[in-house]
Amino acid sequence: MHLNRRGFSRSLCLAFIALLPFAAGVHAWEKPAAARPIHVLFVGNSYTYFNNLPEIFARLAEAGRQRKVEYRMEAPGGWRLRDHWEKGEALKALREAQWDYVVLQEQSTLGMNYFVEGKPRVGGDAVFKPYALKWAEEVRKAGASAVFYLTWARKATPEDQGALNYAYMQAAKESGAQVAPVGLAWAQVRERQPAIELYFPDGSHPSPAGSYLAACTLYGTIFHQNPVGLPGKISGVPVDLSTAKAEPEKNSILVELPRDQAESIQAEAWAARIKLEKNGGYLNVVAPPSPGVAPLPAGAQLSASNLEGQWSGSLLLYPPPLLPVEMVLRIGRDGAAWNGQLELNFHSKDQPDQSIGLADLRVAERELTFSDPDAPQKIKIRFRGVCTRANDLRGIAEATSENPDSSLRLLGIWQLQRK
Repeated sequence: MHLNRRGFSRSLCLAFIALLPFAAGVHAWEKPAAARPIHVLFVGNSYTYFNNLPEIFARLAEAGRQRKVEYRMEAPGGWRLRDHWEKGEALKALREAQWDYVVLQEQSTLGMNYFVEGKPRVGGDAVFKPYALKWAEEVRKAGASAVFYLTWARKATPEDQGALNYAYMQAAKESGAQVAPVGLAWAQVRERQPAIELYFPDGSHPSPAGSYLAACTLYGTIFHQNPVGLPGKISGVPVDLSTAKAEPEKNSILVELPRDQAESIQAEAWAARIKLEKNGGYLNVVAPPSPGVAPLPAGAQLSASNLEGQWSGSLLLYPPPLLPVEMVLRIGRDGAAWNGQLELNFHSKDQPDQSIGLADLRVAERELTFSDPDAPQKIKIRFRGVCTRANDLRGIAEATSENPDSSLRLLGIWQLQRK
């Protein structure tokens, strides 16, 4: 067959193109790498399953023409990374399948039950960090990339974001994991766009907009692509909040935001990601002090004249619904010895009132101390108090669990007036 120069050049070009897949070492029957699904395991709790965050993330990936996301979610309500490590299905899921990414989300107060004046607070990373490092190492051994889902401070305590930032950044930096800076973006939206409600009515869990923000941040973290321009309305498989289970037979609207709100959330999610990238993937943050209460003043010198009698007021210690507690303290003397009676009225059908003889009441020169060994939930409360002025007694109460394995700690104040 005779070919002119033009025909010969065209035939040579077609032959070269046909050989490209083999020259690159790709078999003709294999899918290109970009077409293979990305597999993501989500390990967390209600901050993950509310509004089905993994589903929103997968749908955003689809809308953004990224690789198809296939995911599995292990997220029992209230679970810590420690719980997942010791008794959950997540480790089994990690080891039985091939994952590209594992998204790790800790309980909202880093696994500690720490309350200050009845409010849940972030008291440190002593419970979180050891298991965060264990999980990151196990994910690495499984051939996947760990992504720490940095959560947000509760609505009533925005000052806790610093403690969350420090804990997640330190754990990720030590383990070489990535950080999805959801909490950073969340704080910026709260500050700049307060009309966007990121919280569920309880002031802790995410609203649909909050879960959308988390999904946009994960999108930027995993795909390294700007989420600006993605749709603000996402439909998919819902989660039944009463059972914490996905309902695969249903298709519901998971989030539907006005265009301006969606764009604001997308922009803040991407800005938080860029901030990390400019700093080598992590922020240099300093551990903030643990939240507490103001120290007691010096107080007046204590004597029978300014201490004996019945005192009544309130105790701000227990979390709702046991907040506040009506407190009554009776103090007297039997010769040289002091004696006392403590009453705590909870006004709750779930918690009986208490009346306790204070066998350990001690009165020093300017401070009195006593304890309640029969407090609810098998915790012991220690009270310290001073007389700040005539007929005014105030103090600090601290409660810890008698169970050495418990992370429960409560810190609060009490103030009484003499009747």
